[in-house]
Amino acid sequence: MNLRPLATALSLAFLTPGLSLAQQPGPGPSAPAPAPPSAPAAARIEVLVLEATAGAGGIAPSLASLPQLRQPPFSAYSQITVVSRTTLPLSSTPTSTALPNSSTAGVVLTSRGADGRFTVDVTFTQGGRASRIEFVAGAGEPFFTVRSSRPERALIIGFIVRP
Repeated sequence: MNLRPLATALSLAFLTPGLSLAQQPGPGPSAPAPAPPSAPAAARIEVLVLEATAGAGGIAPSLASLPQLRQPPFSAYSQITVVSRTTLPLSSTPTSTALPNSSTAGVVLTSRGADGRFTVDVTFTQGGRASRIEFVAGAGEPFFTVRSSRPERALIIGFIVRP
């Protein structure tokens, strides 16, 4: 078998501008355009207000899935109860909820990383004074802070982002 004519034809094809050995699409149905990436679902944030005391009641059953409450500093309290549980929209527009100690907690989504984690800014306001915290958490990952604490009692505020 003589391969020289085939080799010559292939060489000429590669040297000829505009000539391609690939099949060119002909008339007919074109492939659909790729769908644009979907916008991320609106996120929400659950705000937990917990009371921790030296009582004998243990941790409320609705909090059993939160092992952080069994670790220091929360493990210093033998009873943790749910005072309130509120779900707020989480966006760049501030939203707030009232807390039982005559204060409010305002939350704002400051960014969402490429890894899907949320950066949340929280402003606690009481009696004209404000304090801020910022935390980064993934969906379903809780963040806790203590707002008032005495040896026998603490007010714990928890935040859980819900996509």
